[in-house]
Amino acid sequence: MAATLLDTSKGIVEFTYKGEGPVVLLLKGGHSTRNTDFSHSSLIYEGFSLLTISRPGYDYTSLSTGQTPEEFADTIVEVLDHLNIDKVRLIAISAAGPTGIALANKHPDRVSRLIMEAALTGPWDSRTKKRAGLFFGPAERLVWGSLKIMLIFFPDYVMKQLLRDLTTEDVDDYLDNLSPNDRRFILDLLSTSQSGKGFVTDLEHEVTGLRKLDIPVLGMYSQKDRSVPYTHALLLKSTVPDCEIYEAQADSHLIWIGRDAQNLWKKRLDFLSQS
Repeated sequence: MAATLLDTSKGIVEFTYKGEGPVVLLLKGGHSTRNTDFSHSSLIYEGFSLLTISRPGYDYTSLSTGQTPEEFADTIVEVLDHLNIDKVRLIAISAAGPTGIALANKHPDRVSRLIMEAALTGPWDSRTKKRAGLFFGPAERLVWGSLKIMLIFFPDYVMKQLLRDLTTEDVDDYLDNLSPNDRRFILDLLSTSQSGKGFVTDLEHEVTGLRKLDIPVLGMYSQKDRSVPYTHALLLKSTVPDCEIYEAQADSHLIWIGRDAQNLWKKRLDFLSQS
């Protein structure tokens, strides 16, 4: 999909918008770029319009558009107004969780329902913040550049480095049990990843107002996710009044692949199809 740049009151925002039907707004997680596809592009063929907005620091979206989730929520509304979109169904992935919550809270008239896909509902742990700041701060271009070169010659080694932070399972067993399509998913994910200045900004985001969410919420999480532990699902369920948790039978943070992928897809579609 061709990307569009919008000059908002706070700076440049990049987005793509395609399809016909009810609008689904997709906010991707950490390290994700315009070319990273977790399978959501297929929503276009299911009768939905898909609006994907790059968060601050990713792609061409300026950091000035929102250093906090609440600030960027206001910028998102500017994009919706520009496109004459009254209300969206919202999907927030992983590190985009705080922004999804902020948008639904601050502009409840613009969001009809929310899906949190392996998404943060609380702060990062201190170990993750420290390591991520080291690798994805000023050195992030060098880190990703090196990983992508190594991905060509040593794909299994690079995947293992990624998966150690994403699964509670033995990483060798996890890799051995991947189907060819799932391996391709991970390789495509890595080859399209870039942190820019976005991920170090994500690390400082805080979640506020969970109890204020007054729309239907679906959380989809895996018990074997090391990156976003299942405690985030439990917090969501215990705090949000109208919330359902779908426990994905996935072996890692990557709930979009594995033996349960089709069931997760159906659950997402059923939820989005409700008025």
